[in-house]
Amino acid sequence: MIDLSLLLSPRAIAVIGASGDATKVSGRTLTYLRKYGYRGKVYVVNPKADEIRGYPCLHTVSSLPEEIEVAVILLPIGSLEATLEECAAHGIRLVVGVAGNSPPAEEPALQARLKMICRRSGMRMIGHNCVGFIVPLSGVTATISAELAHALPPPGSIALLTQSGALGNSLLQGFNANKLGLRAWVSTGNEVDLDVIHLTESFLNDPSTKIVALFVEGLKYGAHLMGLARLARSLGKAIVVRRAGKSDLGRRASASHTGKLAGGGRVWQGIAKQGNLIEVSSLDEMLDVLLVLDTFGVVASSKPTGVGVLTVSGGVGVIIADEAHCRGLELPDFAPATHEALSRILPPHISLNNPVDTSYISEEAFCQAAAEILSDPSIGTVILVFMSLLHDMSKLMQPLLELAEEAKALGKHVAIAPVVSSDPIGMAVIGQLRKAGLLALPSVERCVAALGLWNSAAYVTSEPLSPPVAVASQESRIALAAGIPEPAQRLCADVNEAVAFAEQYSYPLVLKVSSEDLPHKTEVGGVILGIRNRDELESAWVRLASSIAANAPHARVEGYLVQEMILDAVEMIVGCSRDPEFGPVLMFGWGGILAETIDDTTFVSLPASRAEIAQALAGLKVSKILDGVRGRPPADREAAIDAAMRLGQIFLSWPEIAEIDVNPLLVRSRGHGVVAPDILVIGSLVDSSADLANTLE
Repeated sequence: MIDLSLLLSPRAIAVIGASGDATKVSGRTLTYLRKYGYRGKVYVVNPKADEIRGYPCLHTVSSLPEEIEVAVILLPIGSLEATLEECAAHGIRLVVGVAGNSPPAEEPALQARLKMICRRSGMRMIGHNCVGFIVPLSGVTATISAELAHALPPPGSIALLTQSGALGNSLLQGFNANKLGLRAWVSTGNEVDLDVIHLTESFLNDPSTKIVALFVEGLKYGAHLMGLARLARSLGKAIVVRRAGKSDLGRRASASHTGKLAGGGRVWQGIAKQGNLIEVSSLDEMLDVLLVLDTFGVVASSKPTGVGVLTVSGGVGVIIADEAHCRGLELPDFAPATHEALSRILPPHISLNNPVDTSYISEEAFCQAAAEILSDPSIGTVILVFMSLLHDMSKLMQPLLELAEEAKALGKHVAIAPVVSSDPIGMAVIGQLRKAGLLALPSVERCVAALGLWNSAAYVTSEPLSPPVAVASQESRIALAAGIPEPAQRLCADVNEAVAFAEQYSYPLVLKVSSEDLPHKTEVGGVILGIRNRDELESAWVRLASSIAANAPHARVEGYLVQEMILDAVEMIVGCSRDPEFGPVLMFGWGGILAETIDDTTFVSLPASRAEIAQALAGLKVSKILDGVRGRPPADREAAIDAAMRLGQIFLSWPEIAEIDVNPLLVRSRGHGVVAPDILVIGSLVDSSADLANTLE
């Protein structure tokens, strides 16, 4: 964390390398500090001038008074390191490094040296290669942002943190265009010291910040993101994220299904859902969601969440219903009393089902109908679809403001949007509506999408996290096996041992090769299923030996494993890995030989609560299979959740393990638990000299 007072209300700011030419980038910071009424003291350091635009110039950093809290360094990259050393020696607490990157070959070493200066001195740094930060309430403009030449966003409760300065600048345009209130904007750049995770934690703990909006390309401390998501939930705040860079780059090749399935943004998607982060797919969508949050606040899970729609077109009503379904919004049937009230207002030919197509009615009747829908007990939000061809906004305005008062009294919400964005309501009107507590967005489809994302963040869990399970090294195999039971099995050196095992148990059986060199046995023909009698077992033994000799002649074979074959089970996959960005994660989903083909897995950050695992599982296709289909009994969902949670706890307790893969995890019928025919462990289980791949079979 950082002492936010340094950002929010510094007593004195030094601008190092400021230009006297206001048209230059290095001249912007001084211009903005004066233009937007920064009330603290401003000092200028420039060895080539005695005065710049009315500010007396000091020639060295050491000449600055001791009260300086923030310094903005506008010098070229070649001067950054030496200037940072001077700032640290002078006791300056926060520095903004605007300079861009040095040559690629030199940049990593430079960043390491800059980081060391900060750590040694305790000074904090934003950047380098950043645009700086702004705080509208206090007029702090420690920035070179081009947007501030036009306007400074109004003060508000949204903290905007962007790793990209140019993109953040564009978002500021959106804040200005929509009169969206800003607590602070920080462009973090190369994140030599302060990064978006540090700043998110600080702003979540700021009482005046209600929403944190992030644009991120990668996270240095991604393992802390879930903790911040839980903190936001507990405080009734929201985190909105636009994530770029979801490809497989930076993720190593893996021998396990878990590792292979961790690419393509899968880990990020799972963690975003687990933490109820509001993940948006575009910058426009981010601005839309921020408008909803800024107008309506964070959703209270105890409030009715149904949406009632009053539209002017049946076709638009169908579009809204489709989009609402995709976005998880419920359009409930109205109560009988609402139907009766609407029938007294609307013409008799109009259907009273939700969405209601009013065709053309007067502006007064339109708002009366909206008020009746708003009072329905199942409705939390009413969407009014506006069309300038049919409505006179000057006549709608007063009834809408009265409707806003009714919504406020009921603790509910009203949104208004035109059918398409080319039919604008007008910024002056939008400002009046928002001031009254009504939401206005550019089109009805964007409105429904934003409301769906807003509503998705209502879920809150208070279930405590379970601590990691302590696993002693010499007992690790036993602990893993005890946590997820294995089927009856025997490792056999010859076919006679296999036959003896079969006589002790019963058919059908599975025969598989046992080899540390073959983590995926099916790929080399190393598994034979459904062996029904002794003749088939003896034949399978010969076929298996021939297949391994042909497909994996160099594999070290310990023997052949004979297992009872579990028939009454749903095949899942459960695994753990250490993501390079987010740290320990748990993966689960539909398993078996098609684990990498069926697109049905998800990830959660560890540690995870049981409720978070259950919620993530409920969103998968395999969840419906667990409920029982085509006459099959329901599977033991609770046992599968318990097994996943235990596996995650064990994984956290043993950092030397890189990956654990249970595929398949056989989920038997309800009350009969789970079974794991194979557990693949990559990493050290017993001691540091252990092989990198251990198969517990």
